[in-house]
Amino acid sequence: MGIELFPGKHLFVDDLCIEELIAARRVLNRPQKHPDNPVLRCAAPWDAHAMHLGKVLYDAEREQFRLWYTASTETVVGTRVLVRDNPPRKVRETHICYAESVDAVHWQRPDVGIAEQERYPGNNIVIAATRSPGTAELSDLIEDLGEEDPDRRFKMMYMDQAAAGGAGDGLAPDQKRRLHAHSPDGIHWTRYPWASEHVARLFGVLAYLDEVPSGSVDPDAPYILYGQRGSRWKTRQIGRRDSRDFINWSSNRPVLESSLDHTPGSEFYHLQGAIINQTYGGLYLGMLGAYYADLRRKFDPARNDGLTECQLAYSRDTMRWARWDEPFIARGDRGAFDWGGVYCGYPVVSGAQIYFMYTGNSERHGVPSGTAFGLATMRLDGFVSVEAEGFMEGILVTRPHHWHAAEVRVNVHALHGGLKVQLQDEMGHAFAGFGDADCQPICADAIDEVVTWKGGDVRSLQGRMVALKFTFCPEDKLYSYTLTPSGTA
Repeated sequence: MGIELFPGKHLFVDDLCIEELIAARRVLNRPQKHPDNPVLRCAAPWDAHAMHLGKVLYDAEREQFRLWYTASTETVVGTRVLVRDNPPRKVRETHICYAESVDAVHWQRPDVGIAEQERYPGNNIVIAATRSPGTAELSDLIEDLGEEDPDRRFKMMYMDQAAAGGAGDGLAPDQKRRLHAHSPDGIHWTRYPWASEHVARLFGVLAYLDEVPSGSVDPDAPYILYGQRGSRWKTRQIGRRDSRDFINWSSNRPVLESSLDHTPGSEFYHLQGAIINQTYGGLYLGMLGAYYADLRRKFDPARNDGLTECQLAYSRDTMRWARWDEPFIARGDRGAFDWGGVYCGYPVVSGAQIYFMYTGNSERHGVPSGTAFGLATMRLDGFVSVEAEGFMEGILVTRPHHWHAAEVRVNVHALHGGLKVQLQDEMGHAFAGFGDADCQPICADAIDEVVTWKGGDVRSLQGRMVALKFTFCPEDKLYSYTLTPSGTA
């Protein structure tokens, strides 16, 4: 059956483009963890307790990776004399910090000179809690290239909460505010007006995102935020908010829910998608935190003792999500810094590589333990490949679509016989000059290789219904194909 397929890059994460696989299958590929992991550890006094990844961006002008994260430490509150109702005690204090690197392996904490200089000289804190002690926790951050105001090029959403025993602004210790901030450089932040704040009360572990959906979803909203929300079964699931101005947000609507079809004890902890509405290769991709409670352990009504792994999630419309139900970035072995949990940020593309920064937790969720940041990488478009099964040639046939392309390019690892591409009609008949025998076989490991035929210019097929037939040898891998729009080849 034909589809309307526009020019551009097409991945095989889902099967939208695939009409038929013959002696072939789709394979989920895992990024390779860096041998020097963890690449960033708790080291400074202000992040001595734990670190949690927020967002990584690549600045092409600076040729630099930029990282924003939540750092926490412990501080003592209360009187230092024996007073029954206010004894000294430790509380957690968190800040939003910034780091940078030229290779995503060796990171620097620059002295930004903004906050907490008396207590923590030379720190990299860009936003401190509004109350002390208190917590400022990064939710998400974007570089908004469509913003006309240069002072608002970077946008951030974060949570601010009074610590136990703290005071201020009439908020109880179990209340959080969702705050918005903007910045010209990602370092110096200005909070949006107080009228835009959102105060929400926590209800146990399922927290502040558990709401009853109301209103309609805005599919054209430029800003989208994914977060955890509760379900009728009191399990964790993924919700979606949208906004047109980054200040006024819709209610939290479920987009990925656990069900009886999933592994017993499984829940969805978080989805690191892009907060801005954009696709990768025609798909919305997300790094899903799949949470697994150990049902063999003593029952914990909060299910706060599970293990978390990173899975690959995908969507065509930002509202209906699916996933590959297997680890994308697997947990480490027992004793590793990432044995208890892998919480991955949104992937960053630089050159021919995709970089995945993630928070590794050495123990189960809810168990006090150290955290650190790990790095994993893979080739461009390498999420899912199509490969031959067994020892015969594999074949992938795409669904027919109206042809508007001037060129066909492929991302392929084909060193064992070569990849051939045939352009054919809806009945499977090759167009003259564009059959298997007319194609120049591609014997290369290339991320952007042009396919050529004896028939010459593929623009001669403009407007016709065309399907692509890829034939590849065992051990070869096809990662993506690109239909270059007419007029740009």
